[in-house]
Amino acid sequence: MIDLGVVRDEPVAIPPPPRRGLRPLLVVAAVVLAALPGGAAPPPETAPPVIVPAAIDGRMMVREDKLFVVDPGRPVGGPGKRQMIRAYALPDVRPLFEQAVTVTGEVVDVRPVADDLVLVEERGYTGAAARIIAVRPGAAEPLWKQDGVLIGVAPGGPAVFGSDAYLGDDLETPVEWRGVDLATGTTRWTVRKARGEQAVTDSYSGEPRWLFVLGAGRLTAYDTRDGRKAAEVAQPGLRPGASALWPLEGQLLVGSDATGTTLFDTASGLVPVVHADRDLDDYVTGYDCGDLICAYATGGGLTGLDRRTLAPVWSVKDAAYSMWVDGYVFATDPTATGPRIRRSDPVTGRAAGQLDGWQLTIGDGETFYVRRREDGRVWFGVLDPGRLRVRPLVAAEGVTDECLIEDDSLICRKIDAGVGVWRLR
Repeated sequence: MIDLGVVRDEPVAIPPPPRRGLRPLLVVAAVVLAALPGGAAPPPETAPPVIVPAAIDGRMMVREDKLFVVDPGRPVGGPGKRQMIRAYALPDVRPLFEQAVTVTGEVVDVRPVADDLVLVEERGYTGAAARIIAVRPGAAEPLWKQDGVLIGVAPGGPAVFGSDAYLGDDLETPVEWRGVDLATGTTRWTVRKARGEQAVTDSYSGEPRWLFVLGAGRLTAYDTRDGRKAAEVAQPGLRPGASALWPLEGQLLVGSDATGTTLFDTASGLVPVVHADRDLDDYVTGYDCGDLICAYATGGGLTGLDRRTLAPVWSVKDAAYSMWVDGYVFATDPTATGPRIRRSDPVTGRAAGQLDGWQLTIGDGETFYVRRREDGRVWFGVLDPGRLRVRPLVAAEGVTDECLIEDDSLICRKIDAGVGVWRLR
């Protein structure tokens, strides 16, 4: 057993937030994976958490340096209800504003897009299409409303919507993509994915730059800032539905059994840089792994593709989840009897160590956070990817698995429904 030291865990109450100010937003729900051990020094003494009141059936959201707590709401007549959104600055948990919104479904997302503008996403109870409500904190009425799924905000441009972006790969369902003016809610451009086509955006950081539409024998790139057709290339024999359409960092990978696979440079449109006479039918998606492309196989394995040739370099079985950190590929090991993370060399795919007993928690920036349950507490720490060592940060008592780390703060939903915030520095 590792001696992780003693950390006090005494709640500090804060007063109800005053009505004022602004600054938005939203959720990033914690993603927890699995596995890792190693010696660790005792953690530093930390201050007790600040406790933010929250209803047991309410929502907790974090976006950038802000915490948002959404209450379950109260009926206001008909099918509608009124939900209150409370915002706090991190890491000091300073109240920023509270804003009421009237919805017919449920508030599921909150995004700040400017110091005085918040986009609230509402979802219906019966699978109805999403709706975005633009509000200025403190204002009695919404600035505007738009039906559809918010993809993100284009760099220096409009908000990008899809009438149902989750159906971008559905060949039977048309999807309308729109660029919406943030100040007025006016639609500035529209691109339609027709029946029998596929579409995807490169929305890595919430700032989609391109919308790609794949039709029979052609691939088109649209600029999300103004909706103009920026580039189009002919792909004879290319059939939507039989193709891979993977946006990468500054690139797009397109493949089918009829045409093979092509990697396009998307910095200035669609410029083919590599072609291989092989398809990607065995894979479901891919992401950047340095000089390689990591591709998930349909059976749960992970394969490294050479970006210069698109040939497989190595394969790892049972990689249920993986991430690229400091020149290594870390993947969970679902075959282990307890939490375990395997570290692999991305050049050869060979095992380069493993960690048992801890779980990984995705946090802000490039810091690699981990956690483990022990003796009724949840310990959180920072993993050194090269040395496979853990530096403990804090131990939390009475918390659920709904935890994440953002802006030097550990934010956890407590068992009693409140939200605890621990300062890590």
